[in-house]
Parts: sequence; structure tokens; C-alpha cells
Amino acid sequence: MPDISSGLVAYFPFDGSAIDSVNNLSGTIHEVTATENRRGVRETAMHFSRYNFSYIEFPNHFNYSFPNNIFTINCWVKVDDTDEVNSILSKRGYTGPFEYSLDSHFNNSFFNFDNWVSSGSGSVYGIDPLKSSVQIHLNEWHMITYIADGTWLTVYSDANPIFEADLHNSGLSFSDTDVPLQFGVGGGWGVNYFFNGSIDDVSFYNRPLNQTQLKYIYRK
Repeated sequence: MPDISSGLVAYFPFDGSAIDSVNNLSGTIHEVTATENRRGVRETAMHFSRYNFSYIEFPNHFNYSFPNNIFTINCWVKVDDTDEVNSILSKRGYTGPFEYSLDSHFNNSFFNFDNWVSSGSGSVYGIDPLKSSVQIHLNEWHMITYIADGTWLTVYSDANPIFEADLHNSGLSFSDTDVPLQFGVGGGWGVNYFFNGSIDDVSFYNRPLNQTQLKYIYRK
């Protein structure tokens, strides 16, 4: 069995509630409702409405930041529409400080992992618009994984690699800021983009997972 436990620093099952089961933290729910997960089980995922400005907020925790530039972020999402920008998750302030935002603001049909130094003046990985993007498929559950190994930022869709990557910008690093972690909202300086769809089973690792491990998670 592949090792999917080592380095797991946060896990949000979203089984009808907002809990980080690794760090024993509760999030604050704003207009988010329980919904079916990818297996059709009721009230085991969370649905967000852009029109209700839905989001879930967790207090800052050091395990939500990656100052050594190495991480895996894995999540299941089901997108209702691409009429506007969708944001799955973020850790940044409205006007800073900044860390990251997984959203579609470059192109409504693709997710990217916006990432910054704390001032927002530069990207830790890549140059805008980022290359490591994943296409959005409507009304279907898909697993999206972003992996940073200190050299490259890569993305997987349903445990399959997308063959574009963003190089680490030498000398730049993420910071461990005091801003909260949010699901269903994100964006850059002075904007909030809200998610329209469902999110489930989000996990953070402090190490890069390999494809064998991702396939095991995908099939669980």
C-alpha cells in the first residue's frame, strides 16, 4: 500500500461540517450547504454558491503555509459553471499579505495555482500567466492536485500529470503569514472570486506525493 499518511499536515473531509481532522480545528461556515459527494452519498461534501458569497474560513495555522516551497495540495471539486472566475481555496488577505490562491482568473475554463511572496510583488513559482493549469469540466467530480518540490510546480488531474510546469524563481519563497485559510473564495489584490460548485476531501502535505500515491488516493 502506498504511503499516504507521512507528511499529511491538514485534512478537510467536509462531511457536512468544516473540520480539519489533523489539526483539530473548526472552520466558520458562511452560506455553505452539505451535498452529495462523488459516490452519491448525501451530506458528505460541501456546496458553495457564488451568488450567496459562500465560503468556509479556518484560522491561521502554520501547517497551511509552505515557507520551504515544498507541498502537495489535493482536492476534489465539482464545478457548476464557468460564467465567472471560480476560486477553490486561498490563503491571502484581500490586500495582503499573500501566499496562494487556487482559482481560474487567468481563464475561466482553467484552474491555476496563483502563488506569491508575502508582498504580492512576485510569484514563487512561474511567471503569470502560469503554465501549470488544469481544464475545468462542468458538473463532474474531478481530483486536482498541485505539487511543488522546490524546483517545479506541477499539476495533476485525476492522478494524471498535465505536462506543463512552472519553475521556482530563485531566491523567492512563500511566507508563513497570519491570514486565514479560506475555501470557496480567493483571488489577487483587492478582489474576491467565489466558487460555484462542490468541494470535498482536501488534503495538504509537506512533501511532494508521487503518481502511485495519487492514483491510490484517486481510487479510494
